[in-house]
Amino acid sequence: MDTPVDGERELILRVATGLFAGLGYDTTSVEQIAEAAGVRPAAVYEHFTDKRRLYLAVMERAHRALAAVIEPRSDELREAPPERKAEALHRFVDGYLDLCAEHPEVPRLWAHRWMSDASDIVDLEPRSAQPLTQYAVDGVASVAKPADLDPLFITYTIIWCVQGFALSGVLDGTGQRRGVEDVRMTQRFRAHLHQLLDRALELPAR
Repeated sequence: MDTPVDGERELILRVATGLFAGLGYDTTSVEQIAEAAGVRPAAVYEHFTDKRRLYLAVMERAHRALAAVIEPRSDELREAPPERKAEALHRFVDGYLDLCAEHPEVPRLWAHRWMSDASDIVDLEPRSAQPLTQYAVDGVASVAKPADLDPLFITYTIIWCVQGFALSGVLDGTGQRRGVEDVRMTQRFRAHLHQLLDRALELPAR
C-alpha cells in the first residue's frame, strides 16, 4: 500500500518526467518542478537530494519501459526460425512504435539527450543505452547478416524512423502534421516500415 510519502515521490517523478521531456534537463529547474507538482522545493530535495538524481530516476524509469519491450522481442527475433523471422521483426518494430505512442515522454527524453541536453551527466549512454541497444542489435543481426546488411545501422534505421515519426509525424498533404495520435496515419507508417525492412532484408512477403 502506498504511503503519502510514496505518493508525493511519485507525483514529483511524474511531473519531472513531463518537464524534462518537454523542456529538457538543462532548462528545467527544481523550483519549476515543485511548482508544477504543488509541493515545496524542499520536498523535491527530500526525495531526490538534487536535480541530477531526480533526472537519473526519470531516465531509469524510461530505460525500464524500453527494456520491457526490446529485450523479449529481441530474444524472439533471434530465436525465430527463418520462416518466422519477418513476423518476429514486425513484432519488434510494432512494440517499439507502440511504446513511443503510448509513452511519448520516452522518445522526447532521449531526443533531448541527442541534442546534448544534460551533457554533464555522462554515464547514461554506457550504463543504460548502450547495453540495451546492443541487445537489440544482437537480435536484428539474425535478419541483417543473412542479407549482408549492417545490424547496427539496421537497428538505428528502426530507431531513427520510429522516433522521428513519434516526435514529429508527417505532413498530410494539407499542411497538417499527423503523428502517433492519428490512428490511420500510424497504421500507414507501420505498414510502410514493415515493407521497407522486409525488402531491405530480403524477407519473404506475408
